[in-house]
Amino acid sequence: MKEKNKNNDELNQKVEQLKQEFETLTQAQKELLLYRKIAQIVEKEHNWKDFDNFLFYNPVKNDELTCLIEAADIGKLKPLVAYAMSDYKLTYQEVNQESLIRYNHVLENYKKLAQEFKLNSSLDLSHLLTYMLWNGYFSVSKEHSYQLQDRKLLPGMYSFDVINGKGVCLAYAELLHNYLEVCDKNSALLICKVPTKKKAISCDYSPEIERNISSNAKGKVISGFVTFLLRGLINKIGNHAITLIEENEKIYAYDPTNLYALNIKNAVEASLINGKGEYKLNPLTTLMIDCNADPHHIYEKLLTNDIKPALSRKEFIFSFENLMELINSNIGLLDDAYDNIHSDLEHIAKQTEDINNFYKLLKRK
Repeated sequence: MKEKNKNNDELNQKVEQLKQEFETLTQAQKELLLYRKIAQIVEKEHNWKDFDNFLFYNPVKNDELTCLIEAADIGKLKPLVAYAMSDYKLTYQEVNQESLIRYNHVLENYKKLAQEFKLNSSLDLSHLLTYMLWNGYFSVSKEHSYQLQDRKLLPGMYSFDVINGKGVCLAYAELLHNYLEVCDKNSALLICKVPTKKKAISCDYSPEIERNISSNAKGKVISGFVTFLLRGLINKIGNHAITLIEENEKIYAYDPTNLYALNIKNAVEASLINGKGEYKLNPLTTLMIDCNADPHHIYEKLLTNDIKPALSRKEFIFSFENLMELINSNIGLLDDAYDNIHSDLEHIAKQTEDINNFYKLLKRK
């Protein structure tokens, strides 16, 4: 009994200490700090070996998380979702450790290519990756198409869909984020809401990259039905993913799906650089889904609301036109770089097919 009372006293003391960290923060800042701390807890406490069925998984399995939830005082649902999703992601990464090593080799290989091209800025690197993405340089078949169907959707490895020759915005944004990280640039994954009304978004300059959009009647029906059912959730969470980038104390976003760049207006809005229109940003939801989506804490800077335009339309166009000249003159270098890592792509594609089944994964644990 004494031991139990002592433990309760220690937990109450811990809650009070944590409350001091949250008490002067805005609601958004509280939520942001909460997710940062959850990421630390998961990294330290990660262990899925104590359950057999995900449906009966109870995320509240340590006192530190319980204290944190009480101290932050923003409700239980969001932190529990964040904890479970982060734990889930780590499990998949553990199972796919060898493929992740191969994936890093792919990214390092294309970092060397950028160095050969003498590309240094994050914008130049983003253009290069987008060109390689849509031209199949990350695909085992050297072909790529935007495709809603038959994706694996592996947590923390959405980009593996690209290696299998398909993908959507989440895979592309994560791939760009991973590539920029390997190239020593600060970036983050970012969920956003793109307006769907006609003429809400217009482009006045589109890079000369041919995009293959795969669509069939079945896919359209399923997509439309899901969108109808989840409309409220989509409006709240978002319908798109982009990459947030920080360089030289400036912050902007890049959309490798639609070939756009965006200047950040504030914590929740960004405007197109090579066109007209605005995206609604949702950094907090992004962190709830993936507590490690922003390893360089760029989101904190968004909340200051002191953000100046980072890029001009002229810079965007000049960077891309320069890249295309380099590629057209050195296409052999790209092909050689692809040949260097094709065996890595084959390994990742095979392992993705062999072991990334949810029920098989649970049995492995």
